[in-house]
Amino acid sequence: MSLWGLLGHASSILSPAKSADLAARYQRLRAAAFNLGNKLVRTLRKDVLDEGAKKLGLLDGSTIVFGSEDEMPVLMDYCIYNVFRQGRNAIDRYLANPPEEPSDDEAVCLQAMQRATYTLLLIESVQPGLGAMVRDLRSGETTLLVDMGMGATAVPELILATRLLSIDDWTMTGGAALPAGMVPDEDAAAVLQGVSESLACGKHGSFDPAPLIRECLESGMSSRIAYVEAADPLSGPPKPKSSHLISRPALSPTERRNAPCPCGSGKKFKHCCLRKMGRRAK
Repeated sequence: MSLWGLLGHASSILSPAKSADLAARYQRLRAAAFNLGNKLVRTLRKDVLDEGAKKLGLLDGSTIVFGSEDEMPVLMDYCIYNVFRQGRNAIDRYLANPPEEPSDDEAVCLQAMQRATYTLLLIESVQPGLGAMVRDLRSGETTLLVDMGMGATAVPELILATRLLSIDDWTMTGGAALPAGMVPDEDAAAVLQGVSESLACGKHGSFDPAPLIRECLESGMSSRIAYVEAADPLSGPPKPKSSHLISRPALSPTERRNAPCPCGSGKKFKHCCLRKMGRRAK
C-alpha cells in the first residue's frame, strides 16, 4: 500500500520518525524548487510575461497591473509552465541549456516540474504538522500533499487551484495556490462532475489553466493567500516563503487598490507598490 493509502486509512501508521524524515525531505525539495523558480523567472522575456498577463487578465495596454502583491507569483508560475516558444516552455528551455549542473534535489524538482499538472484539489483531511490528504478533481485520485503550513492552516472541504508536483508517492504544490471555494463532503461527487469539463485537455492534448486562474483572480481569491514562513520544529535548510491559507475576507479590485499598501508606507496600494510593479513590468 502506498504512503497516502496508509495515511488515508490510519495516520498513526506513519511513525513520528518517518513523518519527520518526510517533512525534512520536503523542506529540502521546497528550497530547491524555490531557487529553481527564481532562476526560471530570470529567463522570462517581456513578450512571455505580456502573453501570460494578457491570458490572466492582468495586462492593461502594455502594462502589467496587479490587483495585489500576491498575484505576481501566480503570473510567474503561469509564464514558466504555460507560455510556449517553439513548443517549449521555460523549463524545457532551461533543461536544453542548463547554466550549471543541478544539485540532486534540483534534479528531482526539475523532473517533477516537467510532469507537473494544474488542477483543483479538494482537501479531505488535515495531517497536522505534515500537510493534507487531498483529492485531485482532474484524476479523481487521493494523495498526500506535504506542506508544513497547510498542515496547520488548511481546512477540510476547501478547494484549491494549484500546480501539483509529484514526488514518489506524495505531492507538493508549485507555490502559487489559489483557494477556489468550499464544498461539503456530501457534494464532492457533484463537484467532481461539474469541474470535469473545465479541467479537460484541449484538442492538442494539453490543458491551459488560464481561464480557471483568471476566474479565481477576478473573484479576489489571491487576497486570501498570505506568504509567510512555515513554522515547525524540524531542523534543516532555510525554508522559503510558501503559500498558506488565512481567513482574510476577499476584497473587490477597487477595495484592493485603495487598501493601505502592505509595505507600510502609509500610502494606498495603488499609489505605492502597485504603481512600482506596473513600471517594472513595462
